[in-house]
Order: sequence, then C-alpha cells, then structure tokens
Amino acid sequence: MKKNIALIATLILFGTAACGQEEIDSSVAYVALGDSLAAGQTPYSEIDAGYADIIAEELENKEQLARYTKDLAVPGYTTEDILQQLDSKEAQETVQSADLITISAGANDLLRLVRLNPANGEVEFDEVQVEAELGNIRSNMDTMLANLKTQAPEAHIYVMGYYFPFPHLQEEQKAELAVKLDQLNETLEQVAEQQDADFIPVDDVFGNDATDKLPNASDIHPNNEGYAAMADAFLERYESQ
Repeated sequence: MKKNIALIATLILFGTAACGQEEIDSSVAYVALGDSLAAGQTPYSEIDAGYADIIAEELENKEQLARYTKDLAVPGYTTEDILQQLDSKEAQETVQSADLITISAGANDLLRLVRLNPANGEVEFDEVQVEAELGNIRSNMDTMLANLKTQAPEAHIYVMGYYFPFPHLQEEQKAELAVKLDQLNETLEQVAEQQDADFIPVDDVFGNDATDKLPNASDIHPNNEGYAAMADAFLERYESQ
C-alpha cells in the first residue's frame, strides 16, 4: 500500500525482566514483515496497531510470546523490495531468530498499475501489464518463501491474503478489479502451498462493500475493526494447528 509517511518501527519485548513476574511459558518469537498492512497503517496515514500487533497481544495474553517485532514491515514495499530487504544482515538476524513469521506482500506490485480516471471516476488498468505482474509476484514470493525457509527452517510461515480495497466505488466499477484481486490471492495461496507455508484468506470477512472496515474513500487501509478481522482470521488458523 502507498508509502506516504515514515515507518514508525516497533520492537516489543515480553519476558520476566519486563513484567516483574515469575518465569512464564514464553516461547514464540514473532516477526511480521511486508507492506503497510503488516506495519499497521491506518486510513488516515498513521502507523498504529495493525493485525500483527493484535496477534502479538493475543499471544502475550496467553503467555506464549517471547518477543515480537514489525521492524521489517515498511509501507509501500513490493515483493521486490522485501527480497532486497532480506539480503541485509539486519533482516537476516531478525528472521533467523523467528519461530513465527507473517507476511503481507504483493498488493503494492499490483495496485501501482491501477489508475483512477478523474474524468469519469472509473478504475483503469492494462490487462497485459496486470497478468505480467501477477507472474512476477508468483516468482518473487516463491523466492521469498524459499529464502525464509532457509534462514528460519523451524519457523511457521503465514502468508496473509488481501481484501478488496475499493468498497466506495460504484458497483459496476468493482467487478473487473475484484477479479484481479482474486487472482492475486489465488497466486499467493498457490505459492504458499508449494512452499509449505500457510495462506490466511481475509477477503470473505471483508467482501466488496466493507465501508465499515475501510472508512476513508480516498485510502485503502483498514481501521481497527478491519485489522481485528484480519487478526481473527489468522488466529483461527493458528490456534487450530
């Protein structure tokens, strides 16, 4: 999603020294990486508690969280940006210590090809470009997941799906774009399955008309309710395994 503010990186450490309690069963080192959804960008261009923070809070409440960071979550990042990021020593050190990894990646690759025509208010995109970009996303995600499996072979990896980000459009304008978002989710799910990672769908809990979760017509980021829905979708899968 669009990069219009600087990332406020957050590193939260939970443990006996911080809480002043007796030793607890804290075992999960959680790393959230990806784009502005992983960072927790709000509909009004701020960084706040996103789905990753909610997940971390739930694990901490259950005394399962050893540490958590979303330092590797950067608004505006594409799959190519994340691949380059994972080449850095800092990112590798962070990932190598992880037991749990969530990833939001791919939407920026696709949405940068989408244009809003101010003359008629319609969403426009080039079909050939979109199809080519979906192929690039597939390749980059495959490389990314293989990289993460090498760096953190014991970590459980979850690829987060995407919701339809334009609920304020007229109904007749939604159909073609919704198909492309479905194709993006299908691509992410297929790559996750091939790389033995888990895919977390969130499109059903949003639908195409989720103005309650995406209140700003000029922005594509969810509010607290939207992020909570994403976190719930993850936790439902995570806790059932």
